[in-house]
Amino acid sequence: MSGEFHEHSQIVQVVSVLNKLSSQSGGVTRVAMARAKMLSESGLRSIIATAEYDPSLLNSVKTLREDGRLGQSVAVVNFFSYYSIISRVGGDKAQFSDLFVKPDIVELERTSRYIGLTGFRTSEYVDSNGRVFAREIINSENQVVSFQLDLPGRQVMNFKTRDDAYVFWLNEIAKFGASTVLIADASTKAGTVSKVTAKNARKVLTLHGNHFAKPYVYGSPITVVSGRILAHARFADSLVLLTNAQMVDVERQFQSLKDVRVIPNSVSIESKPQTTRMAKRFVVVSRLETVKNIDMIIRAFRLALDRCGDLYLEIWGHGSRENEIQSLIDASALSDHVKLKGYANPVSHVFAQARGSISASVSEGFGLSILESMSFGCPVISLSSNYGPVEIIKNEVNGYLVNGEVEMADRIVRLASDDDKFTVMSEASIKSALEYAPNVITEKWLTLVSDLTSKDWPSNEIKYSERMRNEFSSVAGNIIIAAASAEEIEGYRRLEVLRVDRSRKWKDQACLVESGIYDISSIAYDENKRVIVKFSQGDYVYNGVVPAGSVEFRFSC
Repeated sequence: MSGEFHEHSQIVQVVSVLNKLSSQSGGVTRVAMARAKMLSESGLRSIIATAEYDPSLLNSVKTLREDGRLGQSVAVVNFFSYYSIISRVGGDKAQFSDLFVKPDIVELERTSRYIGLTGFRTSEYVDSNGRVFAREIINSENQVVSFQLDLPGRQVMNFKTRDDAYVFWLNEIAKFGASTVLIADASTKAGTVSKVTAKNARKVLTLHGNHFAKPYVYGSPITVVSGRILAHARFADSLVLLTNAQMVDVERQFQSLKDVRVIPNSVSIESKPQTTRMAKRFVVVSRLETVKNIDMIIRAFRLALDRCGDLYLEIWGHGSRENEIQSLIDASALSDHVKLKGYANPVSHVFAQARGSISASVSEGFGLSILESMSFGCPVISLSSNYGPVEIIKNEVNGYLVNGEVEMADRIVRLASDDDKFTVMSEASIKSALEYAPNVITEKWLTLVSDLTSKDWPSNEIKYSERMRNEFSSVAGNIIIAAASAEEIEGYRRLEVLRVDRSRKWKDQACLVESGIYDISSIAYDENKRVIVKFSQGDYVYNGVVPAGSVEFRFSC
């Protein structure tokens, strides 16, 4: 592949990193595809990179290309497909375009088996010639504890986790362009992207949701997922948020971030489908999950129906609470007026036929469906919640913000009954959506890419501490060293174990850690101000004995 590394040396490539790409994708995937399409049309090499093994990927790519959601010039690469092609054709022969996912070519399969009675199992990934190019060992808790790539013409590469293999892969992809901007769209890939070390790579993390847990306002606890993203953001080049209000809150609480920007989601301003709008029909387009608060909408609709008996509600989407929601519909005697409709594709006909759409999410980072609804002149009645609804909806102008189900029911009846009010709100909704048109949002992304790839932006440099040894023994898996300032230690994120002396014992036990690179899971200080470092391999945090002087290591970032 070395020839290809230089063949497109002037190309700037932007890579959206996802777990999977599905034809029944949620909002994050839709946003990533729309952005990728816009950037490719602006002259950049635009790539969607999916990490997980997915037997449905080929069909999904085909479907998404056919219906236009996935741009024809957007490349798709998948970790397992990528290395299966290299395994089949040989690394020196493959051009980068050869490594893209092609819907008409099945490149690999996976086989799995248990290892004796250990509870561990092994998976092998086989290319189309029957050659095993990757192996992994998974423990009884479903954690990958070893991952191996075995490719022709290369030394066998061993990784402690699959995530480490993903980092290696993204570093390799980065070499195909003069500059590469990696965008972690999947929340679980924020850490992966932030660990990329290629000098020509720039790393962008995204927050697609409200980072606060209940009650979802400033001062609330940070959610686990968002906390991880914000922790990794210290090691990224930029953090992209969706609303100005969230940026204010993030910058108040996290002062160590290098670059924070607001780039909202975009919505395509399409012509309204040739269909009739139903004055009494309302719709919900949402995942059927607890946070979306569909129960409140159903209760509000029951109240509205008592006042206006010819209303109808369609609920579009799938989720884990589908059966519970159907049971609530039946128990509320609403089965003739409220219907679960499944996945909405396209959403244009759903919104174009409805008088209004309803949202009751208690926590909403942006609310793509709100914007999509507005773009088709369908005003939104939404719970007043951070961050998207209160930033996008102007109460009584392009929609309604409400604080409870009684108020929501009143606005449903009002919108259904007042034709003049609907007309004004519908026109205002379309005008508001124009503020998020693709050309407007694309300019914001192009500005970010231009800034990140300019010669003035600092390149990635791996920083290392001095080599050291643990100075004190631990029975709880801790590396303990003498007092050091927070600035010296907390700027690092990984622990590189260089050598382990198993002749040293503590309570007749040696340290069982293997040499390699580990994530730092926490840094703390005891009453004597000694530094206590806990380290992990994936989700597994080491908790064994560490005798004094047994581990030679250094920190890196």
